[in-house]
Amino acid sequence: MLRAICAALPLALTAAAAPGCAENESQIFIVGVMKLESTDCILSPEADAPLLTGGVLDRALRNGYRGGLLIGSQLTQRGSREQLRTETARLALRGAEIRLETVGGAPLAEYTTIGTGFVNPSSDTAPGYGAMAVDIVPAGAPVGDGLIVARIRVFGETLGGQDIESNEYFFPIEVCNGCLIAYPIEAADPSLQPGEPYRCATKPVEAGSDPGERVCQIGQDLVVSCTTCSAANPACANPCQNCWARPFLDCGDEPEPFCG
Repeated sequence: MLRAICAALPLALTAAAAPGCAENESQIFIVGVMKLESTDCILSPEADAPLLTGGVLDRALRNGYRGGLLIGSQLTQRGSREQLRTETARLALRGAEIRLETVGGAPLAEYTTIGTGFVNPSSDTAPGYGAMAVDIVPAGAPVGDGLIVARIRVFGETLGGQDIESNEYFFPIEVCNGCLIAYPIEAADPSLQPGEPYRCATKPVEAGSDPGERVCQIGQDLVVSCTTCSAANPACANPCQNCWARPFLDCGDEPEPFCG
């Protein structure tokens, strides 16, 4: 977005005539996609925040991937209490430009997603940090099973009115159809008779024992017990209706699931 706006300005304009466009991509930068802590599911934008090396999207459980970006700012503080000068280097995040590609570089989708966040300027040599949650893979994006790459840039505006865009960050995402559903023995339907095929119970056998209760975003990155979704999702209730699990099972004459 910002790149296109700035490129449209006449080349004869000097930097003084177009102060709103910042081409220095080192002013703000994407550090990575943060790992949500299961204890509170809150993004904590710290320098040592845990990061994901890649994501997993299970299409059997959700239709999009939402990630929390850790964003750093190297903008220099300009405010001064002694000189009664307000701080204009604080950055209000507005959104992200995202391109989805295959591993080989073939384009899949390109779009702008809205986000919100706030980043303080750097302090001495230490960058300021902020967080913004964005739809890295939006619902309905034309992606199939396999590894894809998201190329992400964030953009925003300083309190001084300067538009700024980040570096481009590459984030790999494995897309599957059922790979994050687990079928533990203890989750089997207690009404099953010996010899009957596995069916998942519709609720945890013991209160608080369901791993899904500790997952912030079901269908993304972490495996969940089938009891989390067995009441409403055939792929959770019956492993033979799970497109990812079925090839490893003897499902006899059970009808095949739709795996499109």
